[in-house]
Amino acid sequence: MIELAFFAGVAAFVAWLMRRKQQQRSTALASGEAAGVPCMLKWSAQGSRWRPGRLVIGAGALVWKPSLGRKEAVLPGDLRQTGVRSPSLREAVALNPRSRIVQGESSDGTILIAVMPEELDHVVEALRSA
Repeated sequence: MIELAFFAGVAAFVAWLMRRKQQQRSTALASGEAAGVPCMLKWSAQGSRWRPGRLVIGAGALVWKPSLGRKEAVLPGDLRQTGVRSPSLREAVALNPRSRIVQGESSDGTILIAVMPEELDHVVEALRSA
């Protein structure tokens, strides 16, 4: 019983931290500051796999900073959103099934950005204004 109470407390604390970080990102973006939105990117120029990282919004051009040691990449300036969808069953294995996939087209080809629903508006607005 003590373990259950301990894990419930830890889960509540983690949820509070995640919500707080999301609110900080929203506040920063609303005030025009740059903020990194956690996402996964699938772009033929970066390889054919989903890669975790952050999409930096609000500092001019959209920049994707990978989580694991690769160089950051500037997304094409002509990138335009072509749709938003839920992940397929196959994609849900690599992604969070709750995530949404923003589809974009540019001169470099198709770019897919997977974000959580709470961050979707930020990414869509950034693509619209880019």
